[in-house]
Amino acid sequence: MKHIIWRLAIVCITFVGCATGSTKPPSVDVTGTWAGDWVGSGAVGNGSVTMTLHQSGASVTGDVVMSGGSPFNGPVTGTVSGDEFSIRYRGGNAHLTVKGNEMSGSSPFSRWTLKRQ
Repeated sequence: MKHIIWRLAIVCITFVGCATGSTKPPSVDVTGTWAGDWVGSGAVGNGSVTMTLHQSGASVTGDVVMSGGSPFNGPVTGTVSGDEFSIRYRGGNAHLTVKGNEMSGSSPFSRWTLKRQ
């Protein structure tokens, strides 16, 4: 039993170390207003999305307004690692890749495409 506990402890430490070490410094700045569309999977729907963001280091705060089947309006938080932007909002999250003045990616139930305004 002790051997199993030690092995599990080593595995946990290894995964935590790997997860912590995988964060890259931001290579993009998402500060500004971004607008575009989200398209849901199945019966979720679709609509427009506008985000107003402020980035400080790797941390991002701001607001999002969504229309359509997910009329969410409210605060968002997120992080930037390299060119990847992970955003959290009430009821969801999305992972987007930033390329110049465009970002695209997905949440668990939809695909997002936005352009810097």
